[in-house]
Amino acid sequence: MNLKKAILLRSWIAFALVLLLAMAVVWQIVELQFTQKDKYIAISKNQSTKWREIQASRGNIYAEDGSLLATSIPKYELRMDTKVETVPDDTFYRYVMPLSTLMAQHFTERNALEWRNYLVSARKRGDRYLLLKRDVDYTTAKAMTSWPIFNLGKYKGGFIKIEKFKRELPFGWLAMRTIGYSNDAGVKVGLEGSYDSLLTGTVGKRLEQRIYGGVWKPVEDGEETEPHNGLDVYTTIDNNIQDVAESALQRCMIKNNADRGCAILMEVETGAIKAIANLTKNQDNTYTESDNYAINDFSDPGSTFKLISAMALLEDKHIKVSDTIDINWGLYDQTLKMEDSHPHPMRFANFQYIFENSSNVGIGRTVQKYYKNKPNQFIKYALNLGLDKPFLFDIKTRRSPLFKTPKSKTWSHLSLSHMSIGYEMEVSPLQILSVYNAVANNGKLMKPYLVSEVKSFGQMVKHTTPVVLNPKVCSDSTLKQLRFLLESVVQKGTGKSLKGLDYTVAGKTGTAQIARPDGRGYDERMHKASFVGYFPADKPKYSCIVVINTPSADYYGGSLAGPVVKEIADKIYSTNLSLHKPLKTGKIPSLPEVKNGNRQDIKYVLNNIGISSHQIQGSAEGEWVKSEYNVQSLNLIEIPVDVQLVPDVKGMGLRDAIYLLENRGLKVQVQGYGHVVYQSLLANSKVVKGATILLQLQP
Repeated sequence: MNLKKAILLRSWIAFALVLLLAMAVVWQIVELQFTQKDKYIAISKNQSTKWREIQASRGNIYAEDGSLLATSIPKYELRMDTKVETVPDDTFYRYVMPLSTLMAQHFTERNALEWRNYLVSARKRGDRYLLLKRDVDYTTAKAMTSWPIFNLGKYKGGFIKIEKFKRELPFGWLAMRTIGYSNDAGVKVGLEGSYDSLLTGTVGKRLEQRIYGGVWKPVEDGEETEPHNGLDVYTTIDNNIQDVAESALQRCMIKNNADRGCAILMEVETGAIKAIANLTKNQDNTYTESDNYAINDFSDPGSTFKLISAMALLEDKHIKVSDTIDINWGLYDQTLKMEDSHPHPMRFANFQYIFENSSNVGIGRTVQKYYKNKPNQFIKYALNLGLDKPFLFDIKTRRSPLFKTPKSKTWSHLSLSHMSIGYEMEVSPLQILSVYNAVANNGKLMKPYLVSEVKSFGQMVKHTTPVVLNPKVCSDSTLKQLRFLLESVVQKGTGKSLKGLDYTVAGKTGTAQIARPDGRGYDERMHKASFVGYFPADKPKYSCIVVINTPSADYYGGSLAGPVVKEIADKIYSTNLSLHKPLKTGKIPSLPEVKNGNRQDIKYVLNNIGISSHQIQGSAEGEWVKSEYNVQSLNLIEIPVDVQLVPDVKGMGLRDAIYLLENRGLKVQVQGYGHVVYQSLLANSKVVKGATILLQLQP
């Protein structure tokens, strides 16, 4: 092969290789443009843009008067890109110390030198998302944009400000457990948990693009979705009453070193909860709201259940309140395995006395006598009151009530009598309160509720209408007798701590032993004291229950829980004029009563208060006068005075009477107060100087 052919062959080979390479490039272009276009566009977008969620502002929770119970406050998480390219080393090291000084002034967990070392170390490591501080308020976060380095601009200074919303309770721990919380771990408690879907709102989304310096900024492409803020929840809670309930409960628990307790106030007619307090003792002996015992503490109610026993006995006409029952002096009953807390001075007592003094033996024997062979007849009254199932309440409960029937595995020959006095069952304080509220509400059992309205920017979304669970729990005649018994408890029985007030209270005390955690009976050393009732007794407006667990010494409901109810009721009565009885008014004189006395003094007073007076008898210049009414004016009549005679001082005030008598040389003795109604020396009799005259005064 000659040289020319060799060169030509090589040229063709080179040309063929170039042609193949060109064809391959064209093929790849076609492949990318038409076959893998979407794939690489997606990869490109993922590398340079991303969708970021925009959190909605959580709705507020309000008290009855519109004051905030819970609200979301904007807080900021502050970070720094220490390697941002727009801040060269000389700029960073020149201003890092002034920046650190300002950081130390506002965030005192580090001093200025420690902040400098923290920032410099992060710069050397190349940290692009260095945490500076969490939960910073808006004012501070805004001020930081003017600090050295950060003042270079939103993206150039490396200052990263992430807005978040933090839940705040303006009234501190007031109703804290009832308000509750909802966290990122999925724990939902109280109203925050029950109404979480409404309060949360709808999350928005926004497309952001990565720009120079590693910073993300919004891309305005019109595809972003704005967040919708959560709805606002309005409760029935009265802040003033809530404050009194928690304060009174706390003082009682501190005084008695109690373990836990609760208090609930309900509006009789509607079932609206006006206050609900729950306190637990901490290890350092302080008290906080850490659990909602008012709705979650399902346990033996004790003697407060005796109202249901009385309802059954009276409604079935087995007894009358005047019937006599053998209570065996309240001593231990071998058959029923029960006794009274105190012995009684008699063996036989009427049912009124038994209920007033909360006799276990009296109630237990009576229920056992009439319902031994038909326990379901007794139990039906509790079931009609809804004690076997939890309320569909605004706050979800963790447990359910436990109410035995003869079909229960744990039913025994003692169950009926023990249930009649509030044992061998598990019900909540809210359930017991609803029963007493029904008695106060003429037999109408209301569903308790805590949320009255749900609004969006002030516009009504949902309004709660009171719900009647049972229109008539018993007959009117039984209701009349039950209310009489409940009033008697306060007037004559175990509830005397609420007697003698400006208003009347009806209710029942309760003292119960607490069941052992292992289920083996009851601990005789641990008790629960309670009082539940309503006021005013004649026209019930509010019902209330207070339960205090494991006090150190006194564990009787009347002396322990009763005063807490009294303090709550006193607050309501003193601030609610509608509860006050109208004043009894008689015939009110149109003119004031005027004592006999000095004419000039009387005229001066009458002229200054605009009352007309006329001299109709005696000298117009007479020094001493008495008055009589004459329609719209007073007539003044002269009282003749002779220095030789004892003056007539009846009807005068003490000052004027003493002046006249002592000027005549008489010694004055006084009894009582007010104006003179009697004088021992006759008027107009001859004066004997040095003689004693006795004056009796009355208002």
